Amino acid sequence: MKKLIFNFTIFTIFLAFSNLHATAMGPGIDERGLETPIITEQYILMPGDNILVIITGATNYSYRTTVTYEGKVTISIPVTSMTTAEGIYVPKYDIVSAVPIYNLSLKSAKDSLKNVFLKYFRNIDVDITLFNMRTFTVFVAGEVKRPGIAFAKPIDRVSTIIDTVGGVAAIGSRSQIELRRKGRFFKLVDLEEFERTGNLKVNPCVQDGDLIYVPRIKKSVIVIGAIFGKKEYGVTEPTPTAETKISASAAKTNEGLYELIEGETVSDIIAKVEITPWADLTNVYIKRNNQRIPVNLANVFADENCEENIEMEDGDVLHIPLVNTVVYVEGHVANPGSFTYQPNMKTSDYIGLAGGPKSGASMSGAYVQRNKKKIALKDDPIIEQGDKIFVPRQIIIFWQDYLEIGAVVASLLISYLTLTAVSN
Repeated sequence: MKKLIFNFTIFTIFLAFSNLHATAMGPGIDERGLETPIITEQYILMPGDNILVIITGATNYSYRTTVTYEGKVTISIPVTSMTTAEGIYVPKYDIVSAVPIYNLSLKSAKDSLKNVFLKYFRNIDVDITLFNMRTFTVFVAGEVKRPGIAFAKPIDRVSTIIDTVGGVAAIGSRSQIELRRKGRFFKLVDLEEFERTGNLKVNPCVQDGDLIYVPRIKKSVIVIGAIFGKKEYGVTEPTPTAETKISASAAKTNEGLYELIEGETVSDIIAKVEITPWADLTNVYIKRNNQRIPVNLANVFADENCEENIEMEDGDVLHIPLVNTVVYVEGHVANPGSFTYQPNMKTSDYIGLAGGPKSGASMSGAYVQRNKKKIALKDDPIIEQGDKIFVPRQIIIFWQDYLEIGAVVASLLISYLTLTAVSN
């Protein structure tokens, strides 16, 4: 029993110490964290803010108070004191007034409260500090996942609020978002620029009653191929045909719809896209109506002023193909198909992977097709990515072929003679 009481006492002391430590470490700090400390000249007090009022000088005491729904804070002064059973001195306060401080900065509110307290005390100084920030309502409308009401704090930016409602929809604009304040247009928000450059000016903090409106995109382009894509689009697997089988690491392609701002070029769109390591930068192309416009992204990355960094148009489809990481073995082999490219492997190695040549294969006529060039297998060349190995069949081989040909000729001759006899 004594041990149980001892453990309970230790536990109680531990809880008390934990609460004391948490208070000392900074009560009222928002769990989302702050970008920078609150600046007293900039933070505007509104209903719901909780402040600590500190009076020093001829008399010293402090108390916490919350800005009321009317935008006021109470003026409390100690009128007497009480002693607890443990002999601790506890002052008793009396509320003597309520002073409006809404829409004032922390610094201005401090000066305003000091003038009030000087009516009750002489030779004192007054300071206030923000203890807890208010929570208020922000409205989100337009092309977002869950339009409606969102709850915010003064440290929250537009991007934070949009995230709480599920983010911008696939057809919503990320660069032309309107922040409306007190029923009027206040600022244009550009999340694309904010995410690219970190410019906080295009992603301002919200205030009580703000309306965030996300319009539908006016112009757009589609990017398809070796990209990680956008959250709204799932990864797709190419159909495993002889032309599209590739290694498992490079099997994933994606696509995304991206907003197009007037005057944006290929490099501007690419800045919004995360390209995979297995993208073929040299064979990128734009599909525009019935045109296919080639673009070498390697040149664009090297020099954004090059001619290939063309201006994009509404409805363009930018294709970023995969690097061809397979080798094809076709013709008279046991298992024709595509095989994962492996460096420094020769032609004979890939023919072996295909099960070897069949009986009747013409190895002397076999060749490697590399782009538009044919390479003979005389020296068993080393294979490169995308090569096609073709093993043809001999035209006439072995005595079985001659028998088959003779049988066909004899069958045709007998049919002819039979028809002639019937006619006669």
